[in-house]
Amino acid sequence: MHLRYLTRFALLSFSFAVTTIGLLAWAELDFDLANVWREFAALNPHPIFILGLGIALIPPALWEIFILEAELSPSIKSPTDSD
Repeated sequence: MHLRYLTRFALLSFSFAVTTIGLLAWAELDFDLANVWREFAALNPHPIFILGLGIALIPPALWEIFILEAELSPSIKSPTDSD
């Protein structure tokens, strides 16, 4: 169980790190969107793609952590459970 937590929190940390790297790299370009597609064609991704990847990884990582927490606490009932 602890290894599952470790991997989920490592994924969440990686997500925030990628988001931060994307923001910092985009700030170096003065938040310019002019060369988004040209750099994509040259296999040099624009920082907005890196930022998008980091943001896209955050919700699944959080969801997995919430699922692990829900499995541990028996007091949480699902909406389909009857009283």
